[in-house]
Amino acid sequence: MIRFITDFADQGDILPVVATVAAVMVWREWRRGASVWLVTVVLTLALMLVLKIMGLYYAVFMQARVFSPSGHVASACLVYGSLLIMMGREAFIGLPTLTMLPLMFVAAVMAYTRLVLHAHTVSEVVTGAMIGSIAAVVLGFKCGPVPRALWVYLLPALVGSAFLFHGWHLGAEAAIRHLVLSQAASASHFMHDRLV
Repeated sequence: MIRFITDFADQGDILPVVATVAAVMVWREWRRGASVWLVTVVLTLALMLVLKIMGLYYAVFMQARVFSPSGHVASACLVYGSLLIMMGREAFIGLPTLTMLPLMFVAAVMAYTRLVLHAHTVSEVVTGAMIGSIAAVVLGFKCGPVPRALWVYLLPALVGSAFLFHGWHLGAEAAIRHLVLSQAASASHFMHDRLV
């Protein structure tokens, strides 16, 4: 069950969900929502990539443990959390803090799965949750509430694409780790040879 839940935030599932949501927003002519959605998602995922690469280089050059913020937690908060915020805004008019409850639930559940699977440390899931949650709040409030007419299309498309691609794994983290660690190790050996 833990693996089943955590797979909803794998990049092999999240990226098709992001594309599907954007396509539905454009198709139903909610261009503001689509543009804010895509820009925020791309910037957040790019930030996570940069942090992972920096953590890998730091580990090699400082002979330290790798620090890799959880992309699963950040992605789940960003994608599912922001959509819950956008859809819940009208329900909680006058009580904006209540719109954060679904986001906090998503963050807690995904963080728990990553910890149980020993995929990340507490600090890595907290970092992922913070980045994903901040991006989700920005996205949720910049887009504004999802137009009611869009719900009938957006919800089935979101759920359908999430289940259709569920279990797909891109292996992006392993590829990044392999590429960066091999390049960093080569650079480290080169620098050592030059100093000796």
